[in-house]
Amino acid sequence: MLAVITHSLISPTIDERSDIEPGILTLVSRMVHAIHAANQRRLERQIGEYVETNGGRITDDLERRIGQFFC
Repeated sequence: MLAVITHSLISPTIDERSDIEPGILTLVSRMVHAIHAANQRRLERQIGEYVETNGGRITDDLERRIGQFFC
């Protein structure tokens, strides 16, 4: 879902592009990508910490709990 939202934010239609300066569009695009990358790194770090606190091995049960808790 986030990919769809992000894609629509950084790829406006042709009509919208004529109203927005290219510099602003590039800046917004870079900000959206940076925020998404930071959130992805934070999520991966949290999952790693969760795995370490629950034995350090990914089992079927742990994988299911990660999916329920983080996704």
